Amino acid sequence: MKAQTVLDSMLIISVGQYQPVIVDANKIVDKPVIVDSTKKLKVDGFNINNSKKVATGYDVAPIEAAEMVGEPLTKLYNGLVKVGFGNYKTPYAEAWYNHLRSKDYAYGLRLKHLSSQSKLEDYGFGGFSDNEVSLYGKKFLKEHTLSGNFDYARNVVHFYGYNDTLFDLIDEDELTIQRFNLFAANAEFKSHYAKAERYNHDVKLNFYNLQDTYKTSESNFKANGFVQTAVLKEVLKVNASVDYYNYKTTKDTVNNTIITLNPNFIATGERYRASIGVTAVMDVFVKSKFYFYPNIDLSYNIVDNIIIPYAGASGKLQKNSYKSFTDENPFVLSHLTMNNSNYKYELFGGLRGTLSSTVAYDVRAAYSSIDQMALYVNDSKEFMANRFDVIYDDAELLAIKGEVTYQQREKLRILLRGEYFNYKMSMEQKAWYKPQMQFTLAANYNLRDKIVAKVDLYYIDNQFAKTFVSDTASSTGKKVVAQELKGVFDMNVGVEYRYTKKLGFFLTFNNITNFRYYRYNNYPTQRIGFMGGLSYSF
Repeated sequence: MKAQTVLDSMLIISVGQYQPVIVDANKIVDKPVIVDSTKKLKVDGFNINNSKKVATGYDVAPIEAAEMVGEPLTKLYNGLVKVGFGNYKTPYAEAWYNHLRSKDYAYGLRLKHLSSQSKLEDYGFGGFSDNEVSLYGKKFLKEHTLSGNFDYARNVVHFYGYNDTLFDLIDEDELTIQRFNLFAANAEFKSHYAKAERYNHDVKLNFYNLQDTYKTSESNFKANGFVQTAVLKEVLKVNASVDYYNYKTTKDTVNNTIITLNPNFIATGERYRASIGVTAVMDVFVKSKFYFYPNIDLSYNIVDNIIIPYAGASGKLQKNSYKSFTDENPFVLSHLTMNNSNYKYELFGGLRGTLSSTVAYDVRAAYSSIDQMALYVNDSKEFMANRFDVIYDDAELLAIKGEVTYQQREKLRILLRGEYFNYKMSMEQKAWYKPQMQFTLAANYNLRDKIVAKVDLYYIDNQFAKTFVSDTASSTGKKVVAQELKGVFDMNVGVEYRYTKKLGFFLTFNNITNFRYYRYNNYPTQRIGFMGGLSYSF
């Protein structure tokens, strides 16, 4: 707004009448206006087809991958030798030689000798000798592993279960010695596919030939394996095997072939696991027989692996052979009647889980129905009745097992296991040489890899042996008497001191209770035994 101008003085000459008038003053008002100097441009529609890549010319510098610094690998040695000597004139020697770490292959050799010249009071010479040679090799392929091994074992035992005062004139080497020679070879071809949809497989071929002093031999050929793949995000696994053996004695020859097919469908969820299948078996013996068994295993994780109940049903045809019998009881006759044991069904259930990061448990109960279960009995037809025959009987078995383990890394491990067995026999008075209860406590302690201690405590309940006494009222002139073999509590202790990483010393004690017990009728065990020795790595 402009300011008003002051009027100067002026002279007015008027003729006639005059009326002076002052014109009204008008206020000048100017409103502020903002002038936008920006020009608005018209924007056409945007189309993705018109976009073009603009070359920025910027090169990104590569970032180095992060590396985790691991612990240095433990130094390995090619070989290890252990030698020792104990009472009862017991020398011991064992050696291992292995190829060191390799991504392409592995191989190794093991040799062992253990023998004893023990003579037990009032019994025959109880010496024995075990010699073993084992070779193995593995070839690591891109997605497979090819492995194989060859084993030879020569085991010598004596039938010392007789009163030496009654048979002091016998030639022990002629009548009481038994030598086993075993040749075995195995091969395996196994896949390691990462994708579950592919057909993972594992094929094994096994052979052995067993011969003894009395011109008895047994040969076994077995091929078994599985194929596994994913179907509808679950697992289909098919197991199969063909098992043939030839058992030849001076009296007879037995051939047996067992063909097994076992498909399983395995489903897993966040908390459950279910394996459902069936096992079909053809037993080609004197005549062909067919068996079908359920194969069901169900489990459910209730609380974070703390409580996992499980249950299921299964069955199997157990092959009984000369090797399986002599592995368990080397004092059997060379000519035995062979029958396979038919586990018609086994119903089981239990609980397993972990109580903490160091404690795990498993409690299990099972009920089985068994046809032709094998049992050992003294052969009264033998001159000294110090060898065992095999008989068969049907049985119902209730088995209850409980197990608790404690594991503190590599330092301490403790295992406590208890087992209870209740046999109901069809014809026999007892389940001969089958204990009703067994308990085991095993502990391993590692003190800074310098001192390693092992303790084994076990209890085996009373067992019964089938014996005969004269009975004029019987048609056979004999009566069966169940002779009780007292139970045993025993303890074994072993200590190893590693003086250096290469040199160590060990000391073991067996049967510390110094109790002579009978594993089989007229076959007592040695009393307290000890052995000391050293080990050296190279």
